[in-house]
Amino acid sequence: MKKLLLIFLAFGILTLPFACKKKTSDHDPEPEPNEVIVADITKVMDLETRSAISTIDTTNFTFTFSGESGLISNLKVGDILVDSASEFAQYGYLRKVTGIEASKGETKVHTQPAGLTEAVLQGSIDFKSGLLKTSQIARMELADGVKLKSLKNTDFTVFDMDYDITFGSGTDQVTVQGATSLDMGVFFKFNWDYCILCLPPEVTIELFESGVEINQSASINVVSQYGASVNQRIPVATFYFEPWTFAIGPVPVVFVPKIQLFVGVDGLLTAEFTTGASESFEGRLGTRYTSADGWSTIKEKTFTTDYYPPALDISMNVETIVGPEISLLLYGVAGPFTNVTACSLLEAELHTGTENWTLDYKVGVKAEVGIRIDVLLFEDEWSTDFCLFEQNLMHLEDEPLSTGIFFESPPDGNWISLGSQTLLKARVTGATPSQVEYLVDGNIISTITQEPWEYTWNTASSTYGEHTLIVNDIIGGIAVASDTITISLVNAIWEVVDLSGLNQSNETINTDVFFVSENEGWMTGGTGYGFWGYMLHTSDGGHQWANIAPADFLERMEQIIFLNENEILARTFAGRVITSTTWNNIYWQSTPPGNGELTFDNFWVTSIALSNAGYLVATGIYNHEEAYQIRLANATSGDFQPVKSIDIPYYYDDIPTSPLVYFRNEKGIVFNLKDQDNPLRQYIMISEDGGLSWENIQLNASGITRDDDLYDAFFINENDGWVVGRESQGFAMVLKTTDGGQSWEKINVPDAYNFGSIWMLSDEEGYATVDALDVGDIINTKLYHTQDGGYTWEPVDIVNTIMAMKKVFFRGPYLGYTVGMGSDAYSFTVGK
Repeated sequence: MKKLLLIFLAFGILTLPFACKKKTSDHDPEPEPNEVIVADITKVMDLETRSAISTIDTTNFTFTFSGESGLISNLKVGDILVDSASEFAQYGYLRKVTGIEASKGETKVHTQPAGLTEAVLQGSIDFKSGLLKTSQIARMELADGVKLKSLKNTDFTVFDMDYDITFGSGTDQVTVQGATSLDMGVFFKFNWDYCILCLPPEVTIELFESGVEINQSASINVVSQYGASVNQRIPVATFYFEPWTFAIGPVPVVFVPKIQLFVGVDGLLTAEFTTGASESFEGRLGTRYTSADGWSTIKEKTFTTDYYPPALDISMNVETIVGPEISLLLYGVAGPFTNVTACSLLEAELHTGTENWTLDYKVGVKAEVGIRIDVLLFEDEWSTDFCLFEQNLMHLEDEPLSTGIFFESPPDGNWISLGSQTLLKARVTGATPSQVEYLVDGNIISTITQEPWEYTWNTASSTYGEHTLIVNDIIGGIAVASDTITISLVNAIWEVVDLSGLNQSNETINTDVFFVSENEGWMTGGTGYGFWGYMLHTSDGGHQWANIAPADFLERMEQIIFLNENEILARTFAGRVITSTTWNNIYWQSTPPGNGELTFDNFWVTSIALSNAGYLVATGIYNHEEAYQIRLANATSGDFQPVKSIDIPYYYDDIPTSPLVYFRNEKGIVFNLKDQDNPLRQYIMISEDGGLSWENIQLNASGITRDDDLYDAFFINENDGWVVGRESQGFAMVLKTTDGGQSWEKINVPDAYNFGSIWMLSDEEGYATVDALDVGDIINTKLYHTQDGGYTWEPVDIVNTIMAMKKVFFRGPYLGYTVGMGSDAYSFTVGK
């Protein structure tokens, strides 16, 4: 007999969150009311069973349990294990048991993928993400030549990227430049019934519907200097979002949106040429299945186009594409997908002995929708592709190219930071102009008399809001051609946040800050002497803060480790690691349960990080001995059990010197390692597996000695990273790696006293703080900004103070925070 669960809800089917606390502005799923029938074989992980897990091998989902529970004792082959997102499996799981082995106090459970319709025989899902936000990104991967813009929109929902990608090599090269902007949400609807009277009983799918609501634009500029033959498609940006978890009856369902942007080129180019086109598209695209009609497509759209004519001198044929593939993963497994591909196609033939052309230049958007999924147990994968629109931008039949002028940069509709230097660039066709004029809102700002037809516009001379840019092609004093675009100047600023109302003064230090969303964040600090501490919390983006720690907490809190909204860890001035649930040391549960022991017993923690392998990774000293160690503990709320210790093979008898640790995903680095026996070297330790193993290597950077101090690290991906500190000659320095830490380039920053923390928004743009109270003759600016990957740094003038700044943090490109000594913090916001 199956377990029959009748859900009578006035507001729809149960949508209980399991993993993520939803913000009030987010759209929660709203399933249709329906009976839910859960199979007897479905086993939902409870707290007791989850606590008994020692490991999950996520390559094949083999579970190892080191404890007992009622669920484990009664588990049988054929049962289905299901859980929401956890430290063991970031996307949850839905797995069928294929084998059970018990020996020496451990139970090993082998599994294979299961289907949702096997676990829940009847149910209904109606999931709508709302607009996906940058604050919901869990992980982002950008290819070389791709930059996520830091200034775009005030609602945090636009993914705006520039790209400059070279295809081919040597003289056989094509460069594709441009930009794409994506504003989208995903939807998923699934209704299925269980026919208990059928022989045999069976699950029937009544309705399946999945896709995206998207507002997309792209510009595609193609440059070939020598000609090329190229056919290549590469991923240039990938975004993985935080999981949404809700329930069908007692069964958690985990959705993870994924966006991957591709750029490609296919063609035979026999000479130098340039061309460009753009399109803007809005639509609702996806896949639909009904029991009555089978598979069909959802395709609702509107579009606009623009272009500048090609500059070429010989026949050619080339197609260029750019666009996203949007997938909805269920339990991390590939599922419904929608591809939206902008493309430009140029076919040009020069008539021998003339300057006449037969030419077609087209721009359009293609789409492919479908499903490749095992979780829903459709009989077959299904997909289809179709043309959403195709526009012929230019058509010639044995005709010469006409005179014209066109904006290459900036793109029409672009958002630009007020005060920035913006390149205005035009392309001409036909006769050569005697001059080119650039106008802003009808006023001439520059006249150019020779190529290149470019002008750098200082936007500080203008105002916030929308502006009209015009470029005129002047021949003989007459404008023979023109082009018009519209841009918006936005207000991207740092502002002072006054914390004096929280008893902060020149005697207090804010040491760390972390935001989990654009609204919710935490800040730690205490007195300069270290004898009083606090943890502040905000729910409005950092405008208002309140202390959530006991008023008499005796140690300054130095560092934040975010586990979830209900539990924040902090490293204290005294080298302890505490939890916000008790405001005391973290413990692990020994056998029998209840006999707790300190996780970092007799261990002075100097630095701590969280790896996405599920470990707390701490550096410090055991029992005040000379040698330093790395210690790992499970990042499991309520049971922070030690995992292993690794000796650091370097020691330098200098009290301010201590090793520091940083993690991004499973990539970790321990730095500021000095040794008594080598005054001319420093060392680092690198982990690629979340902290379980480490490689000891010499810090391969020219000019680094034991007298230099390193304070902070940041990696944008597995290869590109930065370490900052103070050069022994008395100024800030940056070490930069592009090979995962095997080699480093040293960059001196003479205008800054030191760099105490760093945060990079992309491989080009980032910020660094100056952690010094008295900077002598060096200027008092304590926050610096780079837009070229760390090679040059400009002061952020508003952070001009004698106070040291301890930390800079960003949640996405639109919310930033800087904290340090004194009652002033600084927030970065974008407005229009």
